Amino acid sequence: MKVYLRGFSEADLANVYDLACRTLSERYDPGIFTSISSSWPEGSLVVESPHGIKAFLLGAMTSPVQSRVLMLAVSPDLQRKGVGTMLMNRFMEVSSRSGTRVVTLEVRKHNRAALNFYQNWASAAST
Repeated sequence: MKVYLRGFSEADLANVYDLACRTLSERYDPGIFTSISSSWPEGSLVVESPHGIKAFLLGAMTSPVQSRVLMLAVSPDLQRKGVGTMLMNRFMEVSSRSGTRVVTLEVRKHNRAALNFYQNWASAAST
């Protein structure tokens, strides 16, 4: 399936919210997505296919030299196909261009899939 990565827009809200509800264990107020994206538009990314939004990453600048991944979700049909890696790589590029020297995130310790993803991504990124 052909996908492309682009910045989040307010028109994406319904689809991003739906994907978050289907893939994340937490439930969020829809307004938080636009609030996060408006605080640092460069750190809000979506992956789109002909079938709609398939993944997203919302990040924030938490200080002049630190950014944070707040939410990342990938549709189950595209998991383990490089989409999460594509999002993380672009987020790191955007963060670096913004002067970030430290990137943080939180993962629940029982979320094995996310832990494995971030560990594998970090290993690959450091080589």
